[in-house]
Amino acid sequence: MNPTEIYDALAEIAAAPFDPDEFPFAFAEATDAAKAAISKLRGGSTNKSDLPGGVLFNRKFHYAPAMTGLVEATLDQLRASKKTRTAKPAILITTDGETVAAEHPASGERRHFRFTEIGDNFGFLLPAAGKERYRAVEENPVDVKATGKLARLYDALIKANPDWASDEHRHEMNQLMMRLIFCMFAEDVGIFPDEQFSRLIFTHAGNRGEEAREVIIAAFRAMNLPKDRRGDLPAWTRELEYVNGGLFAGAIDAPRFDTIAFRYLRDACDLNWRQINPDIFGSMIQSVADPKQRSELGMHYTSVPNIMKVIGPLFLDDLDAEIHKAWDRPRALQQVLDRMSRIRVFDPACGSGNFLVVSYRELRARETRILQRLEELNGPGSLHMWSVIPITNFYGIEIADFAAETAKLALFIAEYQANASFAEVFGRSPAALPLKDAANIRTGNALRIDWEEVCPPPADGEEVFIAGNPPYYGAKKRESWQTEDMVQNGLGDLQLLDYVSVWFFKAARYAAGSSAFAFVATSSICQGEQVAPMWNALFETAFKIHFAYRPFIWKNSAADNAGVWVTIIGMKNVAPTVAKLFDDAAVSNVKEISPYLVPFKYIPVTAATKSIFSLPVMVMGSNPVDGKWLSVSSREREEMIETDPRAEKFILPYLGGDELIDGKERHCIWIDDEDLQDALSVRCIKERVDSCAAYRKTAGRDARKAADIPHRFCYSTYRNGPSLAIPNSQSSDREFIPAVMASSEVVISKEAFAIYYPPNHMFSIISSSLHRLWLATVGGRIGNGFRYSVRVVYNTFPVPKFTEEELAALTTSARAILKCRYSHYPKTITELYDPDGMPDDLRAVHRQNDDLLETMYIGRPFRNDTERLEKLFKLYAARVKALDKGGK
Repeated sequence: MNPTEIYDALAEIAAAPFDPDEFPFAFAEATDAAKAAISKLRGGSTNKSDLPGGVLFNRKFHYAPAMTGLVEATLDQLRASKKTRTAKPAILITTDGETVAAEHPASGERRHFRFTEIGDNFGFLLPAAGKERYRAVEENPVDVKATGKLARLYDALIKANPDWASDEHRHEMNQLMMRLIFCMFAEDVGIFPDEQFSRLIFTHAGNRGEEAREVIIAAFRAMNLPKDRRGDLPAWTRELEYVNGGLFAGAIDAPRFDTIAFRYLRDACDLNWRQINPDIFGSMIQSVADPKQRSELGMHYTSVPNIMKVIGPLFLDDLDAEIHKAWDRPRALQQVLDRMSRIRVFDPACGSGNFLVVSYRELRARETRILQRLEELNGPGSLHMWSVIPITNFYGIEIADFAAETAKLALFIAEYQANASFAEVFGRSPAALPLKDAANIRTGNALRIDWEEVCPPPADGEEVFIAGNPPYYGAKKRESWQTEDMVQNGLGDLQLLDYVSVWFFKAARYAAGSSAFAFVATSSICQGEQVAPMWNALFETAFKIHFAYRPFIWKNSAADNAGVWVTIIGMKNVAPTVAKLFDDAAVSNVKEISPYLVPFKYIPVTAATKSIFSLPVMVMGSNPVDGKWLSVSSREREEMIETDPRAEKFILPYLGGDELIDGKERHCIWIDDEDLQDALSVRCIKERVDSCAAYRKTAGRDARKAADIPHRFCYSTYRNGPSLAIPNSQSSDREFIPAVMASSEVVISKEAFAIYYPPNHMFSIISSSLHRLWLATVGGRIGNGFRYSVRVVYNTFPVPKFTEEELAALTTSARAILKCRYSHYPKTITELYDPDGMPDDLRAVHRQNDDLLETMYIGRPFRNDTERLEKLFKLYAARVKALDKGGK
C-alpha cells in the first residue's frame, strides 16, 4: 500500500464506531498487513503481547486498549512491557476511543491526537506498515526579498550607465556585484574588521557618490595586493585586508555612481549579511546580475530540503548509519572520519554551486559531531583536531563562466562559516585570509568535457558521488547544439528522450562505472514512450536503481514558488539489497524499483500500433489544420444558418477536451466530396472554404499538401457513427478517466481520442480505476495532469479473456454509470467528477464497476494499487512473450 492508501484506510477506522477488541486488527489491515497474518494474529498464535487485551504484531506494533482518560498511563505500560523490549515493534499505540497515544520506541517521540484524527497522523504511524518516516531537513533560507536591494542597485547603475548593459561590459558588471557582496559579507562576519569596507567607501566617495567609481576601483585593486605593495594607491587603501584567491585578480573597472545608485549601495551595505546561506548565495547573485533572470528574481536556487532529498539517500544517510553504529567506539569513529576525508562530491551541472555547498556543509557538520564525541571518549585535548574535509574535494562543471566563479565564492563562504562553527566548539580555526585553495570548478559544456579530467577517477579508497539537477529540455524544446550533445554521447538513436537523460548515461560511464550518482529529472523519463528506450539502454551499463522518488513538484524557497513535476533517481552498478522508494513523506524498503517507480521487477512497456489484447481500434480525433476557418462557434453557426438555412447540413458538432469535460459547444464545417458542389453554393460556406485554401497555401508543409482540398480536414479519422471519446489530457485529481459516449454526426477533434462504433463494455473498461492507474503509471504527464496515449496506454492495456457473460455484465455496469450521470443533468463531467464534489451515487456505481471488472482479473477485487499493477504488468509481459513466439 502506498501512503495515500494507508491514509484512506486509517481514515475509515476513524469514521467507524470504536471497538477496542477489533481496533488492532483493523489497524493491522490499514497498515498493509496480509489477511493471513491478521487471521493468525486474531487467532492468538502470533500475538505475543503480555498486556491485558494487548496485541503485539511482530516488529510492527504493540497495542493495548486504554480505560477512559488513561491513554498516557497505558502507553507507559506498553513502553515498560518486556515483550516490547524483546520484539522491538516500530510503533506503540493505545486508545480509549476518544484519544490516541502513540510512540516510536526507537526515538521516544510521542504523539497524542483525537481518535477522529488517525488518518491525519498517518505519517507518524507509517512505521507500522514497514515504511520509514522520512522527513527532509527543513530550513529557513535567507529572505530573498533582500535581493531586491541588490536588484535596485543593479538597475540604478545600468540606468546611469546604459553602455554597461552591453555584452562588452556584462562580465565586468557581474564581477562588480559579486565583489561588492563579498565585501559586505566579509565585514559583517568578521573576515574584515567591522564596517571596514563600507566606512572607507562612504568616507572617500563624496556626499553624493561622485567619487564612488574611483574609490571602489582603488579598494578592489588594493585587496588583490599585500599591504606593502600598495604604494601607487591612495594611503587609505592600506587599511584594507589582503584577500588574494583570485577574487580581485584581473582587470578591475566600475561604472559611474549617480545619487540614486549611491543611495542603493548604502541600503545594501546596511543589510546584515552574517546569516546568509551559502547554499543560495551564488544563485542569488545570478538572479540579480543576469538580465535574463531579472523577472524571476529569487527563483534560481534549489532549496535545501530538495537538495537533501538527493544527497541524503545518495551518501549522507549511509554515513549517519555508520556514525550511529560507531558512536561508542573511538577507533570506528576515526575510520568514519578517514572515509569522509576521501569522499568527493561532483556536480556536472553545478550552476552556482548549490548542491556542492550543501554537501560540504553537511559533511563538515558531521565531522564536528564526530570530533566532539571523540573528545568525550578520549578526554579534552587528546586529539589534534583540524578539518579533514577540504573544499578541493568538491568538483563541478558549469557552462556559464559567471555561475562557475560564483560557485567558487559560495563554497568559500561555506568554508568560512564551517570554520567559524568549528572555532565556536573547539576554540580554534584556520585564518580566513588570505584565501587559499578553491573548489575545482570547470567552465564549459559538461556533455563535451571528459569528466575524468575534471574529477579524477577514485583511487586508494576514495569515493566519488555525482549529484545535481541537470537542465530539462524535451525533444521539441531542445536547441540544435543540445541535440548534438546527445549525438556526441552516443544517444543519436534516442533523440526522443529528454535532454536530462544524457547526464544519466555519462554518469554511468564515468570512471568505468565506479561511482554512485543521483539526479533530479523530469518525471517524463519514468513515464510514457521514453521509459523503454532509455532504461533498456541504461540498464545495459549494469547500473541499478537504489533509490527513487515518485513524481512530486520541485519547488524552491523563493517568494514566487514555481514548480515542475520531477523525480529523483539514485543509481549504483550493483544490485541493491534494499532499495528505497520515496512517496511523499514516506519511504518503503523494497527489493527492486522499476523505472515506472513501482516496487517490483522492471517490465518495459513499448508503444504498439494496435491493441495487443485485441481491443477495438482507438484513433486520434480529426485535425483540420485550417487556420480556424473550418471551426465554427455556436454564435457563428446560428448566424450562418440564419443567412442560409442550407448551411445547417454542413455544420456538425465538434468535440475536443474542453467540450467533452466542460460541456462547451463548438462546431465544424464537414463536407463530403459528393456534396462539395452543393456546399460551395452556400455563400457563407464557400467563403470559409476559400479562406482555408488561402491559409493552407502559405502555412506549413502538412497544410500545403492539403491546399487543393480545402473543404476537407487535413487529417480525418471521422466515421459517421457513435463513438467513445477520451480527452488527450486531463487532470490527475479525478478518480476516473472522463470518457464520454458521443452520438453519430459528431466529429471528435485532435484534442481527444475516439473508438467508433464501440462495444458497450468498452465504456466500463475505460472508466475503471484499473485503466486510470495504467494511464498514471505508463502514460505521460503534462503539468499536473495526465497525457493519454493510444500507442502507450490504450494499445498496451492488459485485459483478460472475457466470457460472453462477463461482457454482458460489463455492459450492464457501463449503462448504470451512464444512467447515473444522466440523472444529474445538466452537470458537466468537470462537476460530476470533482474530487470533492462527486455525487455519492455516481461514486458508488463506479466502485461497483471496479469490483466487477477486478473480479474478472483475479476472482476478487484487488487490495491496493501495488497488487493491481503487479497483475497488469504480469499480464502485459505474458502477452508480449506470447506474441514474440508467434501467438495471436
